[in-house]
Amino acid sequence: MNKKRILILSIFALLLFSAGYLTSKLTTETVTRVVKIGVKSNKNNGQIDNEKVITDAQNQGVIDNFMMIYLQSKPVEHVEINKDHPDLFIEMNSPKQSTGLIDSKVWFTNNGAIIGIRSGESWEDIEYKSISQANADFIKEQMD
Repeated sequence: MNKKRILILSIFALLLFSAGYLTSKLTTETVTRVVKIGVKSNKNNGQIDNEKVITDAQNQGVIDNFMMIYLQSKPVEHVEINKDHPDLFIEMNSPKQSTGLIDSKVWFTNNGAIIGIRSGESWEDIEYKSISQANADFIKEQMD
């Protein structure tokens, strides 16, 4: 009777731990998109400090809004900004695929913002786009 009881308890424990493991595997979301918002470091020249990191597992809506901001931005030919001193650095990555999707700099203006999107291997090739005041406010809100 004692061996039978130990066998039943062992099977019960195995089932209990297996159920917990499977539940965690099924309910845990894999991060597929990450938005990093950074600023220039005050301590180290040339370093960017990521002030905020948002994943799609944390807040899919914020990630979708960032994607829509970039998709709805309008190309700009001539910009009047201090190109060496952006207000923010925004980077969107896909950790699942180990791919950088968007690498950009943001300059806030009186009527929205200018986004400089790196379009080549280095920051020599930048495509400038403008966004509305509402979209610029959304980006600012994410830093709070």
